[in-house]
Parts: sequence; C-alpha cells; structure tokens
Amino acid sequence: MLLRFAIPLSLLLLASRLGAQGFYGPGIQEVRLEFADPGWDQQLDEWKRNKPEARLLATALVNGVRYDSVGARYKGNSSYFKTRKDTLRKLPFNIKLNYGIKGVALPEGQTNLKFSNGFLDPSFVRDPLAYDIVRNYMPAPACNFARLYINNRYWGLYVNTESIDERFIRKHMNSDAGHLVKCDPDNWKKTRSEGSCPKGENASLEYLGDKPACYEAFYEVDDPKAWSGLLQLIKVLNQQPQDIESVLNVDQALWMLALNNALVNFDSYTGSLSHNYYLWFDSLGMAHPLIWDLNMAFGGWRRDLSFRSMTDEQLIQYHPLAESNNPKRPLIQKLLANSLYRKIYLAHMRTIVQDHLQPGVLTEKAKKLQQTIDPWVRQDTLKLYDYEWFQQSLDQTMTTGSTPIIGVAQLMEPRGKWLSELDIIRRKGPAIDHHEARAAGDTVHLRVTAPGALKVYVSYRTPPARHFKRAELAFLGDGAFEINLPRAAFSEYYLIAESPQAVTLHPKRASHAVLRIDPSE
Repeated sequence: MLLRFAIPLSLLLLASRLGAQGFYGPGIQEVRLEFADPGWDQQLDEWKRNKPEARLLATALVNGVRYDSVGARYKGNSSYFKTRKDTLRKLPFNIKLNYGIKGVALPEGQTNLKFSNGFLDPSFVRDPLAYDIVRNYMPAPACNFARLYINNRYWGLYVNTESIDERFIRKHMNSDAGHLVKCDPDNWKKTRSEGSCPKGENASLEYLGDKPACYEAFYEVDDPKAWSGLLQLIKVLNQQPQDIESVLNVDQALWMLALNNALVNFDSYTGSLSHNYYLWFDSLGMAHPLIWDLNMAFGGWRRDLSFRSMTDEQLIQYHPLAESNNPKRPLIQKLLANSLYRKIYLAHMRTIVQDHLQPGVLTEKAKKLQQTIDPWVRQDTLKLYDYEWFQQSLDQTMTTGSTPIIGVAQLMEPRGKWLSELDIIRRKGPAIDHHEARAAGDTVHLRVTAPGALKVYVSYRTPPARHFKRAELAFLGDGAFEINLPRAAFSEYYLIAESPQAVTLHPKRASHAVLRIDPSE
C-alpha cells in the first residue's frame, strides 16, 4: 500500500529556498535514494525486462529535501540493456517524486527525475553541451549533472535531464491542452498487431496506412485521441506536402533537422534508428517537434541508414542536404524539396555554424563542463569508462568493443571549418536594411527595405497562436516592399528576404526569436 500524507510547510519552504537556482540550473545536484528492499537492484532489473513501467518505492533526498514514497525504475534501451549485459552496475534511472504522494514536485514543478549513465559518452558532456546549443533555437530540456547516492553509497555522477511532459509543455507552449506523442516507444520488443501493414522504419513518419495499429510499434501516445492528429500529419506530409503548414510547425521542424545535421546527431530522426523526438499536438491538431536524448550527439552514434559504421571523414563531411532525396525520411525529403524551406534550413545551418562551430568555441565550453565535474567523475567507481578516457575523450577516439567513440573536439573542430567553407553555407541572402511596422486602427502597415531581394515575406502571429502565418509583401521598387495585415493577428513576427541563392532571416534565430509590435500603439 502506498503511504499518502501532507508534506510539512517547513519542508516546502526549505525546498523553495534550495530551488532558487533551479534543479536544472548551474551546479551539480545531489540526490540520495534509500530503498527499504535490500534486493532493490534485482527487483528493478526484473521489472525492467518484464514490467518496464513498474516502480519500486523509495525515499529521496533532493538537495537535502526529503520526498517519501517516490517510485524508481531503470530507464533506457541501449544504455540499460548493453550496460547490464556487460555486467556493469551503473544503470540509468527514472525517479517519480509524486508516485506515492500526489501533488509532490520540485519547487519549479518537475515530478520526474531522469538520470543518464554516460553510455557511449566517456566525456559526460554530450547531452548538456548539445542541449545548450539547441535551446538557442527551439524549446528543449534543461540539462546538468547530479551526484546519485543509493543507500548512502556514492553511485556516481549522472547526466540530469529535464523531462518532456505536461509541465514542459505548459512552460514552453503555455498550454494544458493537446497531446504528446513519444516517437520512440520504451518497449522496442513490441510488434505490429496488423500483419498486413507495410514494414515501416521506426518513427520515420512514413505512410503505412490509415490504421493506428500500423504505427503502434513506433509511436507512444498519451491518449488514443492523439492518433488522429498523428495520422493526419503523416498522410499530409507524404501525400499532400504542399499543405504541410496546416498540420506541422514547419519553423520548428526545420530547426530540428538543421540541429541534428550540424551536430552530427544520428541517434535521432535523421539517423539509422529514426527516433528520439517528441511531437506535441496542440488543440488545433498542429504538430510541434521536440528534440530528445542527445547523449550520442557529436558523432557518438555513427551508423548510417544502411547501418554501416561511418568513417571519421564521413562524419566530418556529413552534408547538410544528406537524406534530402531519401523517401525513408519524408520529413527531410518533403520539406527540403520546397525551395523556400530549403533556403531557410540552410540559413539555420549557417547560423548554428556562426554561433557555435567557430574554432575553439565548442571545445572551450566542453572543457569548462569537464572541469566542473572532474572531481566527481574521478570518484565514480561505477562509471562505464576509465577516468583516463574522460580526460582524453574530447580530442581522441575511444573504442569500446567494436564501437569507436569519436572525440567531441576531434569531430567538431574540423566539421565547423568544413561547413564554414561549404558553398551552400557561405551563400548570404539579401540584406534587410530597414523595416518598420506601424499599427493604425485595425491594421498594421509593414514596410521593409531589402536591396537585391526578389521576394520578402513576413511570418506573423498573435499569441496564444503558436505557429506563424506567412504573407508575401508587395514590391514597390528600389528594394522597398510593403503589406497591410490585420492588427488582431499581428503582434509577433519575423522577416524573410529571398534571393535565387539564399534567404536572410530577421531575427536570424527566427522563429524562436521574434520582433514585436509595441502593444501601446
């Protein structure tokens, strides 16, 4: 029986004070798990194999604050099964704080703690380093480190990643409605219940028919109602791509694809397994993609779509337009077949390179992260790789079994240089010299000066709308463009100036960064 009782006010106040920096803010967190069952490891191991959602009761001290009746389980696929097979004990954890006592949460509202064990990442920094980049361009989890103790024994340093859940959606999308689809089911052993369905390839968004049963092995829905939006997205993407903006946040999808490519994140939609992302469907049925699980970014997973191991040179020179003609990746193929989308995608690639892949920038961030965690990695007797590997893993390839794990700097320093010199990345769109949006009554008048532009577009919205509508401005001559739009629909916007070769986005991090109309006007 689960114990249910109120948390004393004093503990809530203490939690509030301790949470001032946030559980996912700077610094290394401390979590202590106490299991009453001395056979906790064997029990969790059995449940992971046979009842993967089952949890074992424990007490947790999170930065000194006590949480009773939490539920713990092992998590992960390769990071669990391969680690367990190799008889290593440092397994990844999922800890549910409100398992036994409803309403319990961290001061910022999180209820699930997800700890990764550094599988295929001797450096420990791939996850936090990659998420730090992604958050500049689209909503993504916060990520740092946590020291985990189990029954007073130091169990090691873990990567601590914020969950994508209802609280995450509320925070980033300002909504309690909609449905969340995990494009990577926990139970990979599940098979399709409809033998007549095409084979398909994981969560690739390939069209396999109109029945949810054809997709159940690849997508995990939070509610059966979510199937309607997912099937509509898949059908439009594959059969009516000209209408894709009616069912997909294309802005966010292009950022996700650009980030996966630039960061050589093949353990993703882009790579051989086509997984590790979420789709959130809002109340209008619009899908918003979200990146998840970056522990093998920066070439940590190097299998191509034929499952062949890629060479270092192939990783370094992975082309921005790779897979653009591959029907097995319709999100890439269909979006990049659109000339405007392709130019926006390449502008995103250029921005990522300029912001993060200039010589030494990424390497310096990685070194600072490693300096912060070094003492705790050194003391971690259960870590999956030797301490010397941790020290050398930025600049050298480490091979475990038959798997070579390329160093983060070893890959990304030459890749940044190669991308910077690539013609399609070097191309620049027309300069936007001036823009002015003036509200007058029920209308907004927008005027843009962009010499050399063939076309200028404005993408606009008024919250709570989450996706942008796009309109083309009229050409006035001498590089001037203008348009009038309804004031009620126009409070946030960004601009696109297009030439035959490229586009310029303003702001360059659009749609994550936007321009705004002064509400007083």
